[in-house]
Amino acid sequence: MRVLPCVFLALGLLSLSACDKAKEGFSEGFDAAFRTSFRESFISSCVKSAGERGSRSEEDRKKLCTCAADGVMKDTPLADLQDVEKIRSRSGPIIQQCLKQL
Repeated sequence: MRVLPCVFLALGLLSLSACDKAKEGFSEGFDAAFRTSFRESFISSCVKSAGERGSRSEEDRKKLCTCAADGVMKDTPLADLQDVEKIRSRSGPIIQQCLKQL
């Protein structure tokens, strides 16, 4: 008689573990998708903005903006990437550093 409750308990714990793994997988998938989308958007709007303000070629603007996007994203938690003010404050110095590399 004790075996049956233990089996149900074990199955319940196993299913909870599977739910945690599913949530973790969803979270990782969301994070990766957000980061990809953020990078593409950042580069696109940066290239457009740089084109309105300067005389660099589109290729140079893409290099600059890709460098800036990668710099902004490096070691930045997802929550900070969702905070426009934090991104603005971080991007200025990073863009200046990228300009020196071109």
